Amino acid sequence: MINTNGYALLCLLSLKPMNGYLMKQWVDKLLVHYWKTSYGQIYPTMKKFMKDGLVTLENVQNDYGLHSKYYHITEKGLDVLKAWLLEDTLDFNQRDEALLKYKFSFLLPINDVVSKAERSLQHMESVLAGYSDDIVRMQKTADPTREQLMTYLATKKGVYLNEAHIKWTKECIQALKDFDDGKE
Repeated sequence: MINTNGYALLCLLSLKPMNGYLMKQWVDKLLVHYWKTSYGQIYPTMKKFMKDGLVTLENVQNDYGLHSKYYHITEKGLDVLKAWLLEDTLDFNQRDEALLKYKFSFLLPINDVVSKAERSLQHMESVLAGYSDDIVRMQKTADPTREQLMTYLATKKGVYLNEAHIKWTKECIQALKDFDDGKE
């Protein structure tokens, strides 16, 4: 069984062969709004994928004589990826560390919770600004490819989710500020 992070890496390899460093860079740039991974996840996953025949490895020498391991998705890997892409994702209530922390923040002083929520709001607003820049750039693309269209649609969902998070966080901040903490 492949975890979702593994599928994300297969998605990247479907674009072009990459080494671990490039995969991390692409995640940080291309998928930044909705996916994260680390080198500690990439390399063990690639090792397992090689064993399972989902990727192959090519040692490439650069101009400095250094070798880099480039992973290529195989036909089997592409078939596995396409099967996963066809699966319905019906549960959007995935693990949410922020929500878990909110649930149990009654253990903290209310002013600390408000400060944390305000920092979170600032972060989400900066992320939304980044989404907005991406959306404007994508809207200017005349005659987009299907890949560009799908990227645009995924980014729009990110915008809508982030707008909802911002609205919810503002309501939380106001409710916390209005709360009479003298009650038990």
